[in-house]
Amino acid sequence: MAPPPRVSPGQILEDRFEILEQIGKGGMSTVYKARDLEKDGAFVAVKVPLPMFASGVGSWSMFQREALIGEGLRHPSLLRFIPLAPDKRRNYVVTEHVEGVPLDRVVGRGRHLEERDALALMSRLCDAIGYLHERGFVHYDLKPGNVIVASDGSIRIIDFGMAHEIVRARFGFVGSAPPIASSDYVAPEQIRRKRGQPSVDIYALGAMLYEMLTGVPPFEHDDPFVIASARQIGDPKAPRALVPRISRETEEIVLRALRRDPLDRYPSVAALRADVDSPTSVRVSGLAEHLVPVTPWRKHVRMARYVALVGVTPVALLVLSFRLLWWFLQRKP
Repeated sequence: MAPPPRVSPGQILEDRFEILEQIGKGGMSTVYKARDLEKDGAFVAVKVPLPMFASGVGSWSMFQREALIGEGLRHPSLLRFIPLAPDKRRNYVVTEHVEGVPLDRVVGRGRHLEERDALALMSRLCDAIGYLHERGFVHYDLKPGNVIVASDGSIRIIDFGMAHEIVRARFGFVGSAPPIASSDYVAPEQIRRKRGQPSVDIYALGAMLYEMLTGVPPFEHDDPFVIASARQIGDPKAPRALVPRISRETEEIVLRALRRDPLDRYPSVAALRADVDSPTSVRVSGLAEHLVPVTPWRKHVRMARYVALVGVTPVALLVLSFRLLWWFLQRKP
């Protein structure tokens, strides 16, 4: 099947959406600002797959799932999806257009918020994600780049391309699949291909709060796979080690949300929000004093275990199989 023609400014998509300009691009899709000619020229955002994915069955189903999930959500901090005709000819989704900037342009690279502002923003994020969880979905790709800070002060969580139902959610690193490239915010169980639960989003919220408070993500490295390994074998630096004026109670909130074992994190986004909204009532348990640093020898031990698993074990099994075969042949009359 030949891929459909590229979307470009000036084009009118399916006699309804007049494409104006490109406003964003990800690993699998491009987002355009457009006018909805059926709604008095109201501005909307049109998300279409990149040409290399446009005709793929997987891409089509992913966009269909995103639209199905998005159209059922009604929360002021979640991007509003615009229902489309079920018989549309192209693979795309349409949402409200929000004037603003991604959160990753506000924090990160040394830029951070004051503690009060960071907690207030986190409370709104928790409210939105809690709503999503109540409806049976995990976002799976929470990060500052997927949060728009609107010009009117409101926020929108965007990009539900990785969202899944809580019960069936499961994925991990698959080749160089771009949606999993947000290694600064993925939970350890995502990397280990464990079944996804709300704890995945709780970890991501903790990583975002860490960055909002300190200006850096919990783990930093040019190689995302090094970051992935680090978060499985060690803990990030205590936030107060980077910004001493952060309160011990807020530091406790961040570190609990970032525990490597999902069972050690907050049991729900609602519980996380309760502490975020009332940090002075948080009991400081001393998590900051018991963090496990990511040291080189731990990385080497992890690598040795990996080599043993993927290298030595198959060879040993092969040798054992030959010995059993030889023994069996020797016993034949």
